[in-house]
Amino acid sequence: MPGAVKCNVEECIYYEGVHCTADSILIKSNGNPIVGTVRGTMCDTFSYRNPGEGSRP
Repeated sequence: MPGAVKCNVEECIYYEGVHCTADSILIKSNGNPIVGTVRGTMCDTFSYRNPGEGSRP
């Protein structure tokens, strides 16, 4: 994935620095009436990383 996709969710296994390292991403509506704002969307590619674990395998 190009380095242009930035992310600040340190708890995600695809987070490295400020970049998302997933092969692809899926962002969808959060199901609320504020889709016109950043709070109305979510990244469905997110996968939790335990604080004690390193990067994805």
